[in-house]
Amino acid sequence: MARDRSPTNSPPAKRRKESSTTTVAALGEDILLEIFLRLPCLATLVRAALTCRGWRRAVASSPAFHRRFRQLHPAPLLGLLFNPPGPVQDPELPAFPSFVPTRGTDRDQAAAVRGGDFFLTSLQERSGVHNGWDIHDCRGGYVLLANGDQETMAVVNPLVRRSERFLDFGHKDTLEGHRACGIVHRACLLCSDEDPTSFRVIIIAHDKSRVRATVFSSETGEWSVRRWVHIPARPRRGRGERWILNSNMQANGFLYWVSKNRKYMVTLDTATVDFSVNELPIFLQNRHCTFVVGEMKNGEACIVYAINFTVGVLFRRTESDGVDRWVLDRAELLETQLGRVLGEVMENYNEVEVVAVRDGFAYLATTESLNDSGTPSWFLSLCLETMILEKLFQRTYDSSVHPYVMPWPPSLVGNYGRFAPEDGT
Repeated sequence: MARDRSPTNSPPAKRRKESSTTTVAALGEDILLEIFLRLPCLATLVRAALTCRGWRRAVASSPAFHRRFRQLHPAPLLGLLFNPPGPVQDPELPAFPSFVPTRGTDRDQAAAVRGGDFFLTSLQERSGVHNGWDIHDCRGGYVLLANGDQETMAVVNPLVRRSERFLDFGHKDTLEGHRACGIVHRACLLCSDEDPTSFRVIIIAHDKSRVRATVFSSETGEWSVRRWVHIPARPRRGRGERWILNSNMQANGFLYWVSKNRKYMVTLDTATVDFSVNELPIFLQNRHCTFVVGEMKNGEACIVYAINFTVGVLFRRTESDGVDRWVLDRAELLETQLGRVLGEVMENYNEVEVVAVRDGFAYLATTESLNDSGTPSWFLSLCLETMILEKLFQRTYDSSVHPYVMPWPPSLVGNYGRFAPEDGT
């Protein structure tokens, strides 16, 4: 007899096996962030976090994760920006800064550089610019530039195209009120890790006995000219003696200048806008010594100096007499390491210079005493924690140098306007 296959007597359906597979999307935020901590660098984290809305929200809403990731993976150096060396051959052609990438092996970092506008094409397209642009500072992913002809400044993030913001410092009332017969120094850029969308620009002017600060706030869009302040305990001044700004000397909310005679350092607390003056250690007063104030990985202020092939690190310490001074912490002869990373070409050089200090790394350039412009310098990075040296690239050392360190994008930090996690990616 044939089996009855009517709907009322159909064979029992086969039971489906329940899947025990857990997808990545099902992971909780705590586990997801622990996985993200194991990514190799910030560039890879950015690429992963922007994959979907949930992952971006998890990263953007956890300040604790930001701190842990920064401790494990310092923001990578993407390259060095160089100012134009001087007037161009054709005065009708404006001069622009140049950028040299680190040429590392990390593919995500290389992709970030390729996607950025490090040639500053948006500024090159600006009409009415005759003298080009000159870099004053580079912090938090922003580059601060000035155009001498227009007396205009611009703040640009090369990783975000069309992000330029122009600051009209050339307004007569602001400019004359700031100068007031004083000497105006290069501008400094102050950024915050907690709010990457805001910044301040500070410019210092001085006369024979006083200093004053002019501050621009991105939040208000206004310049504020502060009152003149007499320099406390200023050094004796000979004829023509004056304070000069050693470019890009900044650490942990303080700005630093060095006197022309290299004996004293003027410090500005940017939170209180208070000035102070301290004497430099005797060996930093050597004209053959180069030094820069910067920050260690933990944010502590330091001075890194170089004399010939010796590089040393100083920290601010309170000594037995209760006075704060810059105290030598370590000094190391780099001759052996230079021979290892440069090989036989090291014979072409007889010293290194400190060109910048950022986030626990000192950036050095090899030089030779004859100052032969035909001999390119090697640019190197020195980890101040391990004192291990690595070479970056070779280039003519003919202008000021500004490291470009990859910033955290605003979309992955906190809750800022259109970058708010609840607004999507």
